[in-house]
Amino acid sequence: MKPGRSRRAPWVALAVAVLLPATLACGRRKPTEVNDITPSFAVNRDRAPLGSAVEMTYTWTTGASAKKLNQDYRALVHFLDAHRTLLFTDDHVPSPPPASWEPGKTYSYTRTVFIPFYRYAGEIQVVMGLYPTSGKGERVGLKGEDTGLREYKVGKMELLPQTENIFLVYKDGWHSPESSAQNPGLERTWTKKDALVAFKNPKKDILIYLEADTNVKAFDAPPVLTLAVAGRTGVQVPIADSEVFMKKVRVKAADLGTEEWVDLRLAMNQSFVPKVKNLNAMDDRELGLMVYHLYVGEADAMGKVDGVVDAGPVTLPGAPATAASPAKPAPAAKPPAKTS
Repeated sequence: MKPGRSRRAPWVALAVAVLLPATLACGRRKPTEVNDITPSFAVNRDRAPLGSAVEMTYTWTTGASAKKLNQDYRALVHFLDAHRTLLFTDDHVPSPPPASWEPGKTYSYTRTVFIPFYRYAGEIQVVMGLYPTSGKGERVGLKGEDTGLREYKVGKMELLPQTENIFLVYKDGWHSPESSAQNPGLERTWTKKDALVAFKNPKKDILIYLEADTNVKAFDAPPVLTLAVAGRTGVQVPIADSEVFMKKVRVKAADLGTEEWVDLRLAMNQSFVPKVKNLNAMDDRELGLMVYHLYVGEADAMGKVDGVVDAGPVTLPGAPATAASPAKPAPAAKPPAKTS
């Protein structure tokens, strides 16, 4: 008898032959019931640097035989690296909610997604799905290529190194970043009444993304934000409530001036101190705006972006109604940690 080989008793072989079909039958997965709903995905630029903003368009097409979804569902949107490791997500409630979907319809909407900072650059895969908001029940079986666990391939992107971005230098008026109690992985940063960042002048049109909120009830009068570039061009944003808002502002190359560095200022018309307002007895900071994301990119590299407003002449709070002097070169400084 050759080394490593043994003889199996006849009764063992018979037992295996009898038990194997039963074992396979017990372990066989129940076939997925496919609802006639097809997810799809598009992005305004399929190559984007880490830390940048992109516009994701999600589409759900219901076929003629689509069955009514009898509970609330959230959209599963996962971004996976080349090894299928989860990098980041954009799970959300579709618009309109899936429970209202009808057969033979197409539902499409666009969301702004900020790509987190990772030590990874290269191709990523995008998968979509639907799962119960309550956490009870199964994911919906959809039409498309299932990568497993009812997650369906919808597209690809390429992540570029962070160095492809316009780098922001955070200067005066920023507090230390802090985490959200509801989402510890999400960082945000309070400004003081006036906060300043600077960036190298690209000599091209730019788009500014700002996602922020504030505690409106803490102010003595309705708060107003002035976002100003080079001290003279930008937008004014009246803040009506404490909900998160987003502004996308286009600034022309001519309005950036000719200096090497450009100042970007976020100026509130007033500020508040939580301790004075009896909001937090331990917090004596001067607070103005809570910033979740601040991003500056070259407009011609951003692709199609909806909801953009053009910058115009502005006057900073407390400043005379005259054009400010050009921005001065900014010293090197370490910016606060980026939000995800």
